[in-house]
Amino acid sequence: MARPVLLPVLGVVAAVYTASLAFVGTPQQQLRTSRVPCRVSAEYLERCGPKDSDVPFDPAQASGPGAAVEFKKRPFGILRWQPGQGMKGAMAMEIIPKSRYPGDPQGQAFASGVQSGWVVTSINGQNVQNEDFGKIMDLLDDEVADPRFSKSTALALEKQGGRLAEPAAAPLQVQFNSIPGYVYKGAQLKEDGQDGFAR
Repeated sequence: MARPVLLPVLGVVAAVYTASLAFVGTPQQQLRTSRVPCRVSAEYLERCGPKDSDVPFDPAQASGPGAAVEFKKRPFGILRWQPGQGMKGAMAMEIIPKSRYPGDPQGQAFASGVQSGWVVTSINGQNVQNEDFGKIMDLLDDEVADPRFSKSTALALEKQGGRLAEPAAAPLQVQFNSIPGYVYKGAQLKEDGQDGFAR
């Protein structure tokens, strides 16, 4: 009597198992392409990845007022950058909103008046307004070093063929310009006693 009931149950379990395998995704080897040099953590994507509030922009339109800023050392205090259309140009997005002490490197952008939504137009006198986003990031080299990821970062750089540019020598002279009519809609960072600053 138990046998006729058991067979349909096993059939349903097998069908669900097979469907779930197809739904979960394709094998790992098929996901790797030349466009995905490495995988990053969810925490990295949350901190540095694109946000729903990001407004697409054309870096060529950055002709409005801005500021010429000297960054004496790294990091500058800009926690996130956004690429422009076609992965050209770089816009400062989330800026640490205070300088904690005189000479605080992470307070340099705030103390210099850099605004969220300003576009980098030159670095040490070199026009980078319409350069590849990756090249601008390599020139600025503004990512906070974390020894836990140093090996994976080196491997990722090796896979993509190395840096697109060597880091610019400090102190860096960086020219920022605004885009007329652009309105920054991203998060304003707030002080967090445990982690420093958060959205």
